[in-house]
Amino acid sequence: MAANHKLTGIIKGRVISGSSNQDDLATIIFTDGSKMAVKTAGSPTIASSGTIEKVRQQGTELDLDFEDGSTLTIQTAEATSCVMVRDKNGVMEYAD
Repeated sequence: MAANHKLTGIIKGRVISGSSNQDDLATIIFTDGSKMAVKTAGSPTIASSGTIEKVRQQGTELDLDFEDGSTLTIQTAEATSCVMVRDKNGVMEYAD
């Protein structure tokens, strides 16, 4: 699976503090107040928490790898145009 260097550079080191799901949109909330919204294929359960080490993506699979060696896998709705990151002020940091 290929590394997503751009998204890794933006969220590496951020710590997941919580998440929410509504229909086909998963929102991951980080301790710094930023949020990552992911259009998903269904309503995934995002029970993981931890510090992001890197992001990998291939097709409709998005993997968030944590510093402790665990991985959160999310099935996206499409291969592109599914991930958006905004900082604590709502300013766009990343969109694909």
